[in-house]
Amino acid sequence: MDQIAFAQARKDQTRRLSNSVLWRTVAGIVAFAVVYLFSFSLFMATLGNPVSNAVFNLVGQSYWLHSTIENLFLALVAAGFVGGIVLVVRSGINRALRYFDLLLDSAGDVLAKREGPVSLPVELAPTAAALSAIKEERERADRAAQAAEGRKNELVAYLAHDVKTPLTSMIGYLTLLEESPDLPERTRARYTGVALEKAYRLEGLLDEFFEITRYNLHAIPIERSRFDAALFCGQVIDELFPLAEARNLRLVYEGPQELSVFADAGKVARVLNNVMKNAVAYADPGTDVSVRTSIATGADGFAWWELTVTDRGRELAPQHLERIFERFYRVDEARGGQAGGAGLGLAIAREIARAHGGDIYAASNAGITSFTVWIPQGPSRAA
Repeated sequence: MDQIAFAQARKDQTRRLSNSVLWRTVAGIVAFAVVYLFSFSLFMATLGNPVSNAVFNLVGQSYWLHSTIENLFLALVAAGFVGGIVLVVRSGINRALRYFDLLLDSAGDVLAKREGPVSLPVELAPTAAALSAIKEERERADRAAQAAEGRKNELVAYLAHDVKTPLTSMIGYLTLLEESPDLPERTRARYTGVALEKAYRLEGLLDEFFEITRYNLHAIPIERSRFDAALFCGQVIDELFPLAEARNLRLVYEGPQELSVFADAGKVARVLNNVMKNAVAYADPGTDVSVRTSIATGADGFAWWELTVTDRGRELAPQHLERIFERFYRVDEARGGQAGGAGLGLAIAREIARAHGGDIYAASNAGITSFTVWIPQGPSRAA
């Protein structure tokens, strides 16, 4: 529930509660006054004179004592009327306090995560609706947290299992090298190369463990500075050149020769690196992976740094596009991260983009898949 809706609900609740308590109290006072005065009038009409005469005779026909007793009787009648009004008002106050008890009980049910809907009197309908919304939101958050924890545990188990594979291979090849010092040079070089390759694989898996811990925090510190986006893209492309060459891919830059932008270069480099690794891993061999950058100015005059990575390969289904930026989301047909990765790369990219005040979007059509990052630059900046 947003702030405006919450303020309106609170205003409506206050009005309902005050009106309910006020009108019930007023109705109680009126009902008591009618009954009390009717009873007094009936008493005076039927028994007033006989009782008055009996009292007059009882006090020895003394007019002074009779008048005194009559005045005391009227005073008691008035006191009874006032006392009754006080009791009715007190009952209204107690009813209002019972509303607070009901509210506290309902809030306690929400905090204790008890099942069942929030049930309150009709006068507290706005509060019941608000508590129900909070309860539903909390239940959704709990389910999402449990699902994320389950995926995380599965991936930790998956990574732990995969760590053993390259480690066992490394031990096997190194043992052969140690036990067979007379191996031919070509065989020794091949065994050494395989062991080194497995060591790199093991290093990558261990890095993924650190990623799980490092990006488990929601707050990512951003330190912006001005830099050349064209040079920046060229540097990231150069870093990924060996990976692209191994898959017979060509990395292409599309954009101006110089483009001044304002962002956290280190963090955005992580975004571009993760997105490009994903593209390189899933693009069809012999195709291009393009990186396009520009400044886009909206109708309101606000400027955005647009950074798009496009590749040609397997098309992504809409259901995968909806979840591809979730942490630990890994489906064989989806591209949640590098092949064999933990499904963190794109999730980290989104967190960094949003920490800048921007976002990242994915689209896939006819085998052309693109990821577009938007980073805010400020108002009134020419493209």
